[in-house]
Amino acid sequence: MTLAGADAPDSAYNLAWAGLALVLLYYIAATIFLNWTRSRSVEVTKYEPPPSLSPGIAAYILTNGRCERAFAAALVSLAVKGYLEIRQNKDWYALRRLREGDSSLALEESTILAELFPFGNDTYDFDGKENAHIYRAFQKFEPIAEGIAELELISPHDVMWGVGAFFLSLIVISLAFPLPFVERGDLTPTVFASILFIGFWVILGVYSLMAALRVWPATLRKLASFLPTRTVPRRPLGWNDLFPLSLTATAILGFTFLAAISSARFAILALACGLLAITFRHVLYGPTKEGQRLLADLRGFREFLSRADSDRLNRQNQAGVTPQSLDRYSANAVALDVEHGWGEEFAEDVLEMVQFDRAVDFPRSKSDHNFFSDDSAENDGTPIQLNLKSRK
Repeated sequence: MTLAGADAPDSAYNLAWAGLALVLLYYIAATIFLNWTRSRSVEVTKYEPPPSLSPGIAAYILTNGRCERAFAAALVSLAVKGYLEIRQNKDWYALRRLREGDSSLALEESTILAELFPFGNDTYDFDGKENAHIYRAFQKFEPIAEGIAELELISPHDVMWGVGAFFLSLIVISLAFPLPFVERGDLTPTVFASILFIGFWVILGVYSLMAALRVWPATLRKLASFLPTRTVPRRPLGWNDLFPLSLTATAILGFTFLAAISSARFAILALACGLLAITFRHVLYGPTKEGQRLLADLRGFREFLSRADSDRLNRQNQAGVTPQSLDRYSANAVALDVEHGWGEEFAEDVLEMVQFDRAVDFPRSKSDHNFFSDDSAENDGTPIQLNLKSRK
């Protein structure tokens, strides 16, 4: 089966690539404009974190809208405040609720506590394959963090991105849709079915590519831990690390089949449009003027923690062993990526567990610019268990 895009003349492809180049220039201009209009707050050393920000929201802003480290920081914050106990036993984490949430907790933290321990239960059992409550808590945490940050601190700039994405869609459609047939009134059901068929492979390729880009960071972080210059614990590879490879292979298969049923140049153009839209979905997502000011304060406080407490925390909080007691700023150290011992391992474990599980759950997150059963098994008195690989 051959589609109209395969038979499009060279002039049509020249115009399509010119249009893609114009969209690229538009996105670059939009990025420059946003960076130019953002306030340039002077970063000075801060001895206290911003009082208006919880550790979870601080991590969310610092990572430009990523929720994994923010979620880990919120869990540690609950432990610091005495609401939650976190215990590690080799490749397991045990979570136990110590007391009920109250009005003193940040909204996202009280939500996590409620989702981890519903119906008055204080303990649950989990392993690496059945961590439904942890992921469900993350699913509840994510939109709350987005809602808090996007009120004043971070903007996805949907309109700016959407304008470019709209024209990229027109570029692809203009080559895939048989306009000459429409002019002659020959748009038969077969032709229409062909258009739907090619659309399926475009969507499959882009969808798999987006999923692969979401999960590759977790695997790449593991590989980076083996570099001789890194001081973080080595993180051995596991079966989950085949997931990004399989998603990448699916994306390649989708675009390869698209090339076979249309043309190689059409598949390449569709891939280029998809990559451009995905890239600038992330690039345009950034702090507002108020967010920029708070970001400068966070970096100033991170500078203080790095100088004053980083070495001590890294010596005392050894990877693989939960600290006997958590300091006042332990959650901030995790949020700001200062503590590279147990806290960093805990954050990486949460990142890995959540990233792989949400790889194909796109509709839940507005901030990806860049998915679970509700298992309510009865409690047998054992703490929550998260089956996570031990670190070397």
